[in-house]
Amino acid sequence: MSGIAAAREPLRYVGSAAICALVNNGLLIGADRAGIGYAGLLALSWGITGSLGYALHVRFTFRQAVSWAGYGRFMLGVAMGIPLAFAFLALFKSGLHLPMWAAAPAMTAAMLVYNYAAARFAILRRLLPHSDAKE
Repeated sequence: MSGIAAAREPLRYVGSAAICALVNNGLLIGADRAGIGYAGLLALSWGITGSLGYALHVRFTFRQAVSWAGYGRFMLGVAMGIPLAFAFLALFKSGLHLPMWAAAPAMTAAMLVYNYAAARFAILRRLLPHSDAKE
């Protein structure tokens, strides 16, 4: 990956993440209104938003070929983040008594750093960018 492309990767990530965040928050808010509990909310979000996230990150963010192994690693990384997401959602909604329309975006913001690292590792199989440029 060139130095310029590597520098733009976080910006492309934010664009892909914003789309996923909008879908995720829409799912969480809508499912909460329908009376679905936290576990059901997060399972629904995992399947739909996780698959969308993989598609966006593999093609747009990291510009890699789609693979079943990458998809599996990505969904495993997202699944490993569910307990953390559950804890944030419980903190914001039940602990701080925020309505879901405020708790869902707060949880999404809190998960941003974890999700970037997990996506980068799943798709590129490394956490840190490396440059091909010679010093």
